[in-house]
Amino acid sequence: MKNKTGKDKKTMTHSSNEQAEIILRKDKEWSLIDSELCLVTDFSPLAGSTVEDGIVISPEKNVPYASTILECKRTDEKITGYICHEIDFLHLWAAFRERRIDEEKEEVLIYWSAKHYTNIIAKMLSAPMLFLLGGTPLPKIVVMVCPKGTYRACDDRFNWPPDRRPILFGNSRLFKTRNPNYWIPDVME
Repeated sequence: MKNKTGKDKKTMTHSSNEQAEIILRKDKEWSLIDSELCLVTDFSPLAGSTVEDGIVISPEKNVPYASTILECKRTDEKITGYICHEIDFLHLWAAFRERRIDEEKEEVLIYWSAKHYTNIIAKMLSAPMLFLLGGTPLPKIVVMVCPKGTYRACDDRFNWPPDRRPILFGNSRLFKTRNPNYWIPDVME
């Protein structure tokens, strides 16, 4: 199948309703949306995963921490992304559960990337590990809470912040709502 840009994309058929759907679980699958801004329309912890006092608790170690439903401009298809890294789960939990999104005024955007690590060794190992093993043991998701409509107003460009200043979307600035507005894993720049 072709996406909006004419490039081939990976799809899987969901057997219960025969609707085409993109499933992202392993990093190699997530790389389909590498460096693309996506809207999170649903965040659902799985198998009893939770956060207590800043610590991720997951009774099932072989199950993803959560599932997300994503909207990405690269495709019209439904995307289900499974959150398999503890820090990525912690940041999504902080945005959705601790901060409590005001759905009438705010939305959650994510940016997935295996390219923006601060440590030189992580940078050097990330691409080969992703290619050879299908994944890296590092977090890869930047989570942002934005005013409602930010995702729709953004073009396809995303300016990665050189530091932790307010993030820029094309020509518009991520305006402050309630703090914090975004979570960047410590290993990412």
